Amino acid sequence: MRSPLLALVLLASAPACSSEPEGPRASTTFTPDELSLYAELRTNGGTAQVLVTMLGDGTGVTLENPDRLSLAVPGGPEQTLVPGGFGYVAQLETSATELDLVFSRGSQRFVSKLVVPPPFSIVVPSAPASRASPIPINWDAADGTFETWLDVTAPCLSWPISRYFAQDPGVYAIQPADLGIEPGTKDCDFRVWITRSASSGTIAPELGASPAPGGLQIRSISIPTSP
Repeated sequence: MRSPLLALVLLASAPACSSEPEGPRASTTFTPDELSLYAELRTNGGTAQVLVTMLGDGTGVTLENPDRLSLAVPGGPEQTLVPGGFGYVAQLETSATELDLVFSRGSQRFVSKLVVPPPFSIVVPSAPASRASPIPINWDAADGTFETWLDVTAPCLSWPISRYFAQDPGVYAIQPADLGIEPGTKDCDFRVWITRSASSGTIAPELGASPAPGGLQIRSISIPTSP
């Protein structure tokens, strides 16, 4: 699936007296207004996941007690972020489209607002669709401007189908000419992924300058197909 996922590779400068790279610095060596958060919130309508990378003075930062990152539905219990990938991650079972990302240092709390685009559902043919004809895909078009990615994969496809829309159209048809399938292929299930994306929400102003958090609303559905 192609989608604008958080992917920050952190490179630290090497000290003059050593060839070994300098490791990430502890968050407590920075004041809150020196810390920047790069955050992305993803949801499939039932599970929300946040990915966060922290930078201080342009270098990677690791959380050190008493600093903490947590995720919560506003007013609800907080889930602590844990190390994962190039930063920190957390996951909540929720359909909420707005969540709080909290950076806390002792009794101090700095709340950032994470927002994903509106939810939607996908409608596809209920019976096996013929690959000899266009296969319609419909979803709830969104008011406002959202970038949208549509991806189709299947074991029988020689290559995936990927489409990008600068504005959310709410409709697409897979054309027979789009398909790279060996002659004689019988039944085959297509997997459709639709990702609605926007940069929205705000990082707490008391923290260092940070880009607007990313938000992804993701749905997937299977389409049985026949020749």
